[in-house]
Amino acid sequence: MKLLTLNTHSWINDADPATYAALIQDILENEYDAIALQEVNQLSSGPAISNPEGYLATQTEFPIKEDNFAYFLIKALAKKELFYHWSWVPCHVGYVRFDEGVAILSKEPIQSVEQVQLSTKNDFRSYHTRRALVVQTASASFISVHMSWWKKLWRKPFLTEWRSLETAVKKIQDKPVYIMGDFNNPADIRKEGYDLITLSGWYDAYAYAAVREGSATVPPAIDGWQQSKLPLRIDYIFSNRPQAAARYEIKFDGNKQPCVSDHYGVAVTYS
Repeated sequence: MKLLTLNTHSWINDADPATYAALIQDILENEYDAIALQEVNQLSSGPAISNPEGYLATQTEFPIKEDNFAYFLIKALAKKELFYHWSWVPCHVGYVRFDEGVAILSKEPIQSVEQVQLSTKNDFRSYHTRRALVVQTASASFISVHMSWWKKLWRKPFLTEWRSLETAVKKIQDKPVYIMGDFNNPADIRKEGYDLITLSGWYDAYAYAAVREGSATVPPAIDGWQQSKLPLRIDYIFSNRPQAAARYEIKFDGNKQPCVSDHYGVAVTYS
């Protein structure tokens, strides 16, 4: 099984579709079984699309808009005869003008989709509102998340969000489950989010990979980590089972492939 996760930061710095040519080409070459995306944006003021191909909705309040980034990818891939089923969950307003959400693309037909409220805050106008997208296929369950920091002022929002996610995941443990996304918790900080996840019985693909190419998933000083002076590993693919991974690879980091976001992609091939 081949998986990819990427915080796309879509349309924020560049509205030119050509910016994402490397991402489209990589998907065409690898034909990932499932792709988890975060910061999947669409202009709030954009025109709505009726019945976008392959889309399964979890809600009706926010229709897919013409420039929805996941829909943009779906169309670009379909032009090259690569077809994905997909879903998208709106989470909160992004950068004043966007509906920001998380998405999953699946090669296998989707049996069910669900959005899970993670944060205590449930106000679309607030970036503190966090939701997960859960997609089930015949062979596995995939979850896309964009979670909060371990600590924000006096609160620990990540802890609340993780507990909400664990409650939801308990219902689908009969098959392999993959939680993918931007966790906003560095792997090298002890007794915070990363340790909470791994001590809760979740297995980081990075730790189980026979071959690793790259580690950090963000450069220093991106949005949300302006004070960071070092690259960080904050984007992950976790499994509920200790599966060996043949390969773990960082994508779109400006080395082999150009950057397409302020985050890099994480690609995992499970044995």
